[in-house]
Amino acid sequence: MAQTTTTTTTTTTTNKAHTLHFSYDNDDSCALTALINDVRFHITVDPKTLQKSSEKPLYYEYLDKISALREAEEREEELAEEREAKVPSNKTKKTDRQGSEGKDSGVDVSADNDEDDDEYVPDDGESIPSAPEEAGEDVDQDSASAGLELRNWILASLSPITATSAPPNREPEESTLYEWYHGPTYFYTLHITSGALSPTLVETTPELEAQIEALVPRMKVPKYMQDYKLPWLNANDLSVQSEVSMPPPAHPGQVLHTSSSSSSSGGSNETYFFKPVVSEQPDSVKREINILRKLDKLNVDIKFPRLRGFVAWAKSKTEVMGLLLENIEAPTPLTKLLKASVDEEKRRVWSEKSAAYVKMLHDNDIIWGDAKADNFMVDAHDELWIIDFGGSYTEGWVDPEISETREGDDMGLEKIQRALEDPDRNTVDLGLVDDDEEEVEAQVSEQSSSVKETASTLFVTEKSAGEEVTRSEKRKRAIDEVEGEDGVDGTESTGEEEDERAEKKRKTVQEEDEE
Repeated sequence: MAQTTTTTTTTTTTNKAHTLHFSYDNDDSCALTALINDVRFHITVDPKTLQKSSEKPLYYEYLDKISALREAEEREEELAEEREAKVPSNKTKKTDRQGSEGKDSGVDVSADNDEDDDEYVPDDGESIPSAPEEAGEDVDQDSASAGLELRNWILASLSPITATSAPPNREPEESTLYEWYHGPTYFYTLHITSGALSPTLVETTPELEAQIEALVPRMKVPKYMQDYKLPWLNANDLSVQSEVSMPPPAHPGQVLHTSSSSSSSGGSNETYFFKPVVSEQPDSVKREINILRKLDKLNVDIKFPRLRGFVAWAKSKTEVMGLLLENIEAPTPLTKLLKASVDEEKRRVWSEKSAAYVKMLHDNDIIWGDAKADNFMVDAHDELWIIDFGGSYTEGWVDPEISETREGDDMGLEKIQRALEDPDRNTVDLGLVDDDEEEVEAQVSEQSSSVKETASTLFVTEKSAGEEVTRSEKRKRAIDEVEGEDGVDGTESTGEEEDERAEKKRKTVQEEDEE
């Protein structure tokens, strides 16, 4: 697979995993596709399989974690609906909340310099970092941290396998853009063996291959865009130079065109930034293409990544995998430079340029749409670039009711300028963190699943009048459901066995109530 920037700049042996996809269904089964040290793994977890084990703690632990994720997403979905209810009906209601059904239209064009947004795969025998301790079992957890905790729990089971199949010091393999998306995948299911999670390699099937193929970006572009005088390059002619993990899912970043074909098809040995399309957001993709084309024709002093071409889906002339944008040399998100330690004069210049850029956009009837510091980049020469014209808004930067308006752009710009002027005082409300906190806090941006109902009684969310269903009560229901009237293995219980199980249940509930 492709060599990441991290591989070339550090000798660390820490395992990191890029999440490519994560989802779960109504039966509480889940599937995780991850890229671990450039090796692709797909792990499925079926609670019915875990339930078959006579050792139940890990089964209950899985149910607890997926319950926490589901409940967090339900809470956040309700809050999102309340916020979007404030948006005028003539506006498109879309946010950059991350879910398995939605993706941010923006792409961080910086490569993974520190990989602080990746998930963690412990070395064989190493314990997995735990989430912050909760004051009680029913403390509300946000979906990002709940999803991260569940995925890390799954990935920890792979540590013996990754130690040999995907070691952190593994020599990376070069790959084309096509190979990056169609490389070999190792499929596993989880079981419980001797009190531990045990991944079992399963045979590749057409159904599993189809799941991986569905992760390849693909979108049909309108006829008028097909007629643009821009090259359509083949994914096999693009060599992946770096990978980007934010916003998720992880994807190739810098790509090198290595074809020997004529310059009319894009030339050779030219580096681009690959921005995959989001098929669920065709309007956002078309909006960005139209604005980039318009800016290219205007005589304005704005640094932005120009649209250089498209990556064709297979050999199609109607469907694309993504956009090829002008490459920014050593880009750093402005968010990472909102610090008092950064030279004050540089911050002053960036503040002036950010205001000038937004004014020039508005003077030409262009709305930026997602005004935030992450959508400004600073290159190797300290020059400021503006990126991401797909629209939407980000909570904390722009109010939903004025998203994709001049007022929204001005609101985001004002917060950016204030943060540049005095980072210590004006970044707290934006949720920005110090370097020593980034590795933990940046995980809140991780992708999580969309909200779905469950068939399991452990996760009943309906409440009778005046009743609040707590996690402890749900766990007790699950124990009752699993163990029932007879023995765990389905055989008839003796009186002594029933007494032992009753005492075990009593202690479990008592311990959780004390917690």
